[in-house]
Parts: sequence; structure tokens; C-alpha cells
Amino acid sequence: MMNHSKTLPEVTTTKDSIREKLKQLVSLVGVSGSEQEVVKFLKESLSSISDEVKVDNSGNVIAVKHGMAAGPKIMVSAHSDEIGLCVKNILPDGYIAFDKIGGVSDQLLQGRKVWITNKKIPGIIGIKAGHMQTPEESRQVKSSQDCYIDVGAASRKQVEEMGIKIGDAIVFQSDFMEMHNKDLISCKSIDNRINCAILIELFSQIKASDFAGTLYGVITVQEEVGLRGATMVGNALEPDYAIVLDTIPAGDTPDIDTEKSLPVYLGKGPACPVSDSVPGMAFTHIHPKVREMIEEQSEQADVQVQYLTLNGDAYTTDAANLAVAGKGIPLGVLATPRRYSHSPVELVNLNDADGVLKIVKGIVEANGNKDLNFI
Repeated sequence: MMNHSKTLPEVTTTKDSIREKLKQLVSLVGVSGSEQEVVKFLKESLSSISDEVKVDNSGNVIAVKHGMAAGPKIMVSAHSDEIGLCVKNILPDGYIAFDKIGGVSDQLLQGRKVWITNKKIPGIIGIKAGHMQTPEESRQVKSSQDCYIDVGAASRKQVEEMGIKIGDAIVFQSDFMEMHNKDLISCKSIDNRINCAILIELFSQIKASDFAGTLYGVITVQEEVGLRGATMVGNALEPDYAIVLDTIPAGDTPDIDTEKSLPVYLGKGPACPVSDSVPGMAFTHIHPKVREMIEEQSEQADVQVQYLTLNGDAYTTDAANLAVAGKGIPLGVLATPRRYSHSPVELVNLNDADGVLKIVKGIVEANGNKDLNFI
């Protein structure tokens, strides 16, 4: 007897979609100031699911979707850039001196594989052979000024013939690694490609009939070096309110006093930094009505949110500049927890990302239902 049963197609879940987009996004080189490849990918991904997509001259991506009726302008934003390095000089013997861009720890440098330019030219940050190190040298952390990159060249000319030039972006080489629990992903640039993936999925799921007003999906440049793109876009769009999507360090590792210093856990839902600051540089306190939106939609979606403050702990997001752009923009922050911040092994739980999406989707669908009066 012939078996006429058919194999059912695999059901693609929201987490699967976020996972696939994240895998593509983290494979790209997009250091602050050199986000072109990421911006190109985002524009192409959003074009078919938006009413309009444009990229300004600085690289900020602005996707627009109109709702079924008049209503407020809501902006949901993430940033496209990642921390990294750049070529400072090509030395006569073929080695490369480099500068840091963004918050790169010197502890991460020696013995690392890197990619140079968006063509991913391979290189190695050299380390003195262990056999030749003095006991003192073995305990030292070299600064970036004392390090060099080896691309296997014997002269400046050979390096230049590879297509490498001064100012070229450099990132740590990092594979997309699924842990034993497949919901846990480790790689570079989780900050903030995970929220770029979430924003794409939001536009994919939301329909014009689902909400009133206008949705602006914005992906900013140069967040890691001063929240620069947020200022540009906030002044240009002047939305009625905004939700900033970013990542946040998880404090649930043995080297952090979690409950006292950083009460954020991987796998326990999105975080909402109610207040954060970098002394002398930035301060954010989310708007009370936008906080109410987050609370209401998290309850409706049955998603736990981890609320905290991080004042004076060198943590901030685009929200700091966006809040004071234009005439002032009421906003809230939803952050995806990730361990091992600003390293090539950042670790994220896709369930937390899915929670971010559920809450922000609910906020968009309820757009216009809440007034934004401060009192």
C-alpha cells in the first residue's frame, strides 16, 4: 500500500524569525561611522513591509507605516552600530596599529582574531609567545596603543594591496553559537542587532488595520560613540512619543552582586531601566505615561518585566538624547538582557527578545489610547 501522507511544513515561530534575522545581522561589520552594510540590509528588509523607507545622509534608517486612522506619531528605535576598532596606521613591516571605537576593553585584545573592512579580511591581534613572557608580562593587560594586528603581510605595500586603508573598520571575529539550550545565542554585536531584528519582526507582524496614527521604525547610527543618530532623527521627526529598544547587561554572573548592583537576569523577561545616567554625559528618566503603557501591555501579554535604575553605572541609551530632541519627546526604554557586554561572546535569550516584541507590539496597537500629560 502506498503511503499518501504528506510531511507537514515546519511552523516558523516568532523566535525563529528573530533568530534568523539576528544571524544575518551579526555577520555584518558595522562599527560606529561605518554602518553601511548594516544600513543596506535593514533598508532592504524593511522596504517590503513598510509604506516608506528612507535613509538620511548620516545613515539613519526611517521606516514608516500608516495606521487605519488619525492618531499620534509613535517612534520605535534601535541602533545599528557596534563597538570595534579601526586602522590607525599601516607600519612599514606590514603590521597594523589600531584605535578603539566605542567601549572596547583592553582585556579583550591580545590573541583575538579580527575581520577588517566589510570584506572581512582576516587578521590577528598579536600576543607575545608565552614562553618568552616574564612573570610580570604574563599578568599585564596591554593597552590598545601597545597592540598590533598581523594580517600575514611583510610590508605596508602588501597590506595596501589587500585593500586595507587608514580608518577601515575592524571587528572581533565571532561565530553565531547556539548553546545547548537553543534559545541562548552567543556572538558579537548582540548589542544592538537583536533589537534591529525585533524591529523588523514588529513591522512584519503589524498591519495598518491594527493601529491608529503613524508608526516610525527608526534605526540610528553612532549610538556607541555619543548617541549621535538619536539627536538627528529626534529633531527631524519630532514624534509624539517613543520607545527605545536596546540591550542591557545581565547581572546574573558570579562576578557581580546581582541583587545589589545589577538586578537583571537572563531569561526573566525584558528589562526597563526607569532611570539611568553616565555622570557628566547623559541622564534618562522615562516618562510616567509611557511607563504605564509598558506596565499595561506587559500585563496583557503576560510578560514579566525587570524594572531597575542604573544611575552612575556608565549605562545609557539613545533615550538620553532623544528625550531632549525637538521640543522634548516622552519616551520609555525596553532592554533585552545580555551577558558579557561589549565582547565577542555576548549572550542573549531569545525568549527575552520575544517578550520585548510582544510588549512593543501591544503599545503600537493601543496607540492613542493614553494621553501623554505629565501630571
